Amino acid sequence: MKINRVKLYNFSSYEGMNEFDFEITDKKKNIILIGGKNGAGKTSLFAAIKVALYGPLAYGYVGVNPHYISKIKDLINSKAFQQEKVESEIQIVLQLKIERDVRNYIITRKWDYTEQKLVEEYTVEKEGITLDEQELSYFENYLLSIIPPELFEFFLFDGEEVGNIFSTSAYNSYVRNAVFILCGMDVFEIIRKYTRSHVAKGDYGENDDYLEMFETTKNEIEQLQRTKSELEKIIEGLNSEIEDIGLQLIELGSAFKNAGGITRKEKARLEEEYNQAEKVKSETLAKIKLFVEGLMPFYILKDFVNPIMDQMDFEEKSEIFYYVQQKVNKSDIEEILSDNVGEEKIKQLLDHLLSKFRPRGFREDTEMRFDLSREETGRINGIISAIEDFNREAMIENVKRRREAADITAEINRILKSSMSEDEVNNFAKRENALLKKKEASVSQLYDAQRKLETVRQELLLKEQTREKTLQTIKNNAQSRHVYELSSGLSQMMDQLLESKTENIRHQLEDTIVRNLKTIYRKNNLITHIEIGKNFEFNLYQDENYNIKELSALFKNLGTQEFSALIGSKGQEALINQLGMESISEIKGLKEIRDGDKSVRLYKKIELGRLSKGERQIFILALYWAVIEVSGQDIPFVIDTPYARIDANHRREISEKFFPNISSQVIILSTDEEINEEYYRIIKPYVSKEYLLLNDENENRTSIENHYFFEV
Repeated sequence: MKINRVKLYNFSSYEGMNEFDFEITDKKKNIILIGGKNGAGKTSLFAAIKVALYGPLAYGYVGVNPHYISKIKDLINSKAFQQEKVESEIQIVLQLKIERDVRNYIITRKWDYTEQKLVEEYTVEKEGITLDEQELSYFENYLLSIIPPELFEFFLFDGEEVGNIFSTSAYNSYVRNAVFILCGMDVFEIIRKYTRSHVAKGDYGENDDYLEMFETTKNEIEQLQRTKSELEKIIEGLNSEIEDIGLQLIELGSAFKNAGGITRKEKARLEEEYNQAEKVKSETLAKIKLFVEGLMPFYILKDFVNPIMDQMDFEEKSEIFYYVQQKVNKSDIEEILSDNVGEEKIKQLLDHLLSKFRPRGFREDTEMRFDLSREETGRINGIISAIEDFNREAMIENVKRRREAADITAEINRILKSSMSEDEVNNFAKRENALLKKKEASVSQLYDAQRKLETVRQELLLKEQTREKTLQTIKNNAQSRHVYELSSGLSQMMDQLLESKTENIRHQLEDTIVRNLKTIYRKNNLITHIEIGKNFEFNLYQDENYNIKELSALFKNLGTQEFSALIGSKGQEALINQLGMESISEIKGLKEIRDGDKSVRLYKKIELGRLSKGERQIFILALYWAVIEVSGQDIPFVIDTPYARIDANHRREISEKFFPNISSQVIILSTDEEINEEYYRIIKPYVSKEYLLLNDENENRTSIENHYFFEV
């Protein structure tokens, strides 16, 4: 795995867009050197890498929650909140080797802060294609299997802090977890824990009681199935009987009708229809009679209505003309007009006035045909209005309705006259009642049988469920026994495999750490032998020569257990071999031998906590180097404050031999006081990329320059 590129936008002290190119193009140049004063932004850079890789898991959260959102909000550059649109982003280009293929993945986490609400957008691209939900899940699981969050801290080597880890009693768990994950031992450990937990339960069950229950339930099911079959036959017979009675009732009804029979209900219906028809006849007859006796003669002469109305209008206007002619005369006009108006003009005026009232076609000798009074005129106008308002279609409908009603009453009279006698009707009714009672009894029996059948079916279903559950329990018990036996064997196999593989790895680490120490530590006798216990507790030893008297005194004063711890297991083995003893307990009998001054080359235990801080850090560097070497994993090694407590005598050794060899990608964060100009010259041939982080204290802004503090 390699980190090829990191982009930061408005993240922590990195305002705007900032980019780091970490790609290693020359295998001989494996170092990325990042310089910066304290507070320049080195810690923020690797906080960003961790957040990009793991998201909420970087802080120990399973998913996005308010605590995670609060931490991210604190990491957004303060200047971003002065912009109209608040955005922050981390993008990391990761190179992973999956099987034989090397793939580039672009991980992007983008945050949008709108209306005081922070939303995270998380995407992963592979070769330019965005992963879907399922592919993203596979990628995350694979990444966690390579370097989970807790292992990331292992490779983020902080010279100031790492020594504190090894000053506690829990350092062995820290190393053990790292070794197990890097060497792929964690999978075997998970299998062992699972199989052990299954074996510990030992709950595979006994089948004797379940077999008896299964047999009893099986017999009960067979009896219920027989009862069910009998009830189904009874129901089938009753349904057939009810169907047969129904056919008999239909036949009886047909015979009754064919014989002219009318049921009471049918007779009541006919009588009701007869009364309704008679009512219609009466109503329509009254309307027809009223028309015939009143309006019909005038309606027959309706074509004369217009001439009559014209004549009546003419006579009315003529009467008005006569009246005006009588009232207006020549002398009245002469009296009104002046004397200068001639007689001819007066005559013309009189004629003009009378012409306004003279009806068209009026002659002096015209005789009035009707000469009606006002009362007679009113009656004639009323008759004319009635003729005009008369609804011919309605009257035709009345005639039609009366005819249809008459037909209905005639047909009902015929049916009633031809119907059966009362005795014959009663005889048919008795036969019908007998069939209905028989049908009712059969229906009652049918319902009872159906109810019993439903009860049997429910009970049968419960019994079948019990049988299947019992059978499944028998199978599960048999399977559990098989799984128990398999898990027991697998657990033992995992114990042996882990013990064997762990022992092999521990021995490799012992030798590799000592070799690495000799490479980077000038004092060859600091630690010459290491023994790593089963739980990865470290016992450090250095070469020591003892004479027989000293060994005897040590054994006497310390006791067997402390003496054994002092010289270690390898020392015990060497002591037994050199002195020809069967066990170290024999050392107490050697104090009087002549050659008490004989020198024996063994070991002396060195407590890790008693090492100086510089010696402890050199040991830890050798340990990290050994873990990476033994695991064979290609993972970036990040080191902050590389020379924290290391004296000047050993800084050159670490610069020349440690940094160029520990990993194919080493990212070093340093101040100019640590990797100064002297050490910079040493590591320069191995540097692929170098950056200098500059922090503007007034603006709290980090800027990036593509060089280190010094030039070579």
